[in-house]
Amino acid sequence: MTRTRPSHRAPGDRGLITTELVIVLPILVSFLFLLVLAGRLTDARSDMVGAANDAARAASLQSNLTDAQDQAEAAAADTVAGENLECIGGAPTVVVKAVESLSEDTPSGSGFGRGADVQVTVTCQVNTSDLTFVGVGTTVTLTEMAWEPIDPYRSQP
Repeated sequence: MTRTRPSHRAPGDRGLITTELVIVLPILVSFLFLLVLAGRLTDARSDMVGAANDAARAASLQSNLTDAQDQAEAAAADTVAGENLECIGGAPTVVVKAVESLSEDTPSGSGFGRGADVQVTVTCQVNTSDLTFVGVGTTVTLTEMAWEPIDPYRSQP
């Protein structure tokens, strides 16, 4: 006696799963790439925040703006290298400025010295060419700023 299998398909359903897969798969792959991009950029941004904070702290311990710039560049480069973040062109770009503090006991025009703050801006271009499928350009520029009060015990009066 021969048994026949009952068919659960309606006539004309043949190939419907393949069609659905062809339509849905690119959307799922795009979503996966977006998740990867978001994760990489979030990680890179947190690395840049750390680099800016480290650079500002190193700059605040110096006695003049030239030394502050040199130490901030070294600190930012070390932090970025330690986090395995690859900036296009090597080390990140670092800009150091002395700004007057907003506190009332700061003498006006103090420049780089006691009572002032140091502001550091760190910029890094990250290569995202492997994620251009999602619609992102080949590079993303990340910029972070940090402020620190100039250490009154290490700076010139």
